[in-house]
Amino acid sequence: MRSDCRCLIAWLALACLTAGIAADRNDIDKVKNAVLHESHAYQYLEELSNGIGPRLTGSPEAAFATQWARAKMEVIGLKQVHLESWQLARGWKRVSAQAEMVAPFHLPLQIASYGWSGSTKTDAAGEDVVVVDGNRLLEGARENAGKWAGKILLVAPAEPDRAMTVNAELAAFASAAAAAHAIAVIKRDTRPGILLTHTEPLSFPLSSGPSRIAVVDIAEEHQKLLESLVRSGRRVRLRIDVENQFSPGPVDCANIVGEIPGYQHPEQIVVVAAHLDSWDLGTGATDDGFGTASVLAAAEAMLGSGLKPRRTIRFVLFTGEEQGLLGSQAYVQRHRAELQNILCAFALDWGQGAITKFPQAGHQELAPALERLAAMIEDFQKIEVIKGYLNFTDAYSFTLAGVPGIAPLQDSPGYSLNAHSAADTLDKVDPEILVRDSAILALAAFWIADDPIREGEFWTPEKTAEALIRDHQRAVIELPGMWPFAR
Repeated sequence: MRSDCRCLIAWLALACLTAGIAADRNDIDKVKNAVLHESHAYQYLEELSNGIGPRLTGSPEAAFATQWARAKMEVIGLKQVHLESWQLARGWKRVSAQAEMVAPFHLPLQIASYGWSGSTKTDAAGEDVVVVDGNRLLEGARENAGKWAGKILLVAPAEPDRAMTVNAELAAFASAAAAAHAIAVIKRDTRPGILLTHTEPLSFPLSSGPSRIAVVDIAEEHQKLLESLVRSGRRVRLRIDVENQFSPGPVDCANIVGEIPGYQHPEQIVVVAAHLDSWDLGTGATDDGFGTASVLAAAEAMLGSGLKPRRTIRFVLFTGEEQGLLGSQAYVQRHRAELQNILCAFALDWGQGAITKFPQAGHQELAPALERLAAMIEDFQKIEVIKGYLNFTDAYSFTLAGVPGIAPLQDSPGYSLNAHSAADTLDKVDPEILVRDSAILALAAFWIADDPIREGEFWTPEKTAEALIRDHQRAVIELPGMWPFAR
């Protein structure tokens, strides 16, 4: 990994020269000295993934990870390191989820609870399975709820273009199922997997109270088998036992913040972020331990180089991302008065692969600066500056607030399959790619923060809404109830 650090420092020095900094002999010596230091990115990731493990928002493990991250920022040498608290409406803990088919034959089934869903309240007797059309989820509830008492509801997959709609409707459907005295809801996640289950928040964003019914994900192969048997006219009966626990009230959570102050315009800020929380089926190595380690390593590299940015670079590790961008939304609300001074926010959260693209998230004014950076580091990593968005990462919270939210796209084969599942583990991560991405994150932040000319524009709510509508984002945002503008 030493060679990657040398590349990082060399490119940082080159960035300084191109951005208009008067580099002197002292600066060159500092860069040479910084070459001797190796990146700790993989060490950070290993400590987080294999040391702390799953970091479900609101859990004791998440609280421990928060203190770990704060300590790392302090040791690295960031300034103004502190926690910014926000409240989760209710904590949740996965206890157990077991299911087996008892008719027409016996077969153990692979299931996992959806986050913030409830428990079963039945004895060990088998219950009949009813198939519900995923394309007409809420219509089916209105038409057939009277027949659901004592049944297990299996949601048949919807058409691909309705997948997000079904996810948005799931909480309301679960409430209708509970009111109809159904036993449980089974819905397959849209991602495939060889007997692999995934988890999602039952409500996105998490704003409703605890679910009164168990809602579980099921392995794709088992979902297809159950649906085929029911549709062929066979009587399918399952034994299902699900237990989850809720906290009695709100739970305190926190984002972790530290910064490198700017020497000329300290009030102007470039945010570099990832999310510290993870789901609890795996260890969160790729989602988003990889991003967390990259942010810490980028901060370490910047300080190690001795270079000083014109503007402040603020490093933030958000929590509550997996439950609906809760931490980053809380951050944006808390810092609303200074949003016009945030040039842009980089948030790395697309798995374990190499950064290959910078989406502009509607803010095309950033394209020239990012394209100049891409040209400068072409021999190090080819990066394309593109139009478009990476929806529902923490960068999106900034985009909705009028700040350019840049979520770098990574070439991460298997990410959609592994994320939110038991397969999200450290073995998926290549240490060299992690170091390289950390370098690119540091370069991008320094490039924007140190430009003699301020980059990025803060948009009014009206201009932001206009751009999102123009770019066909409104329908995507409205589905989970996140459209923040006047309708």
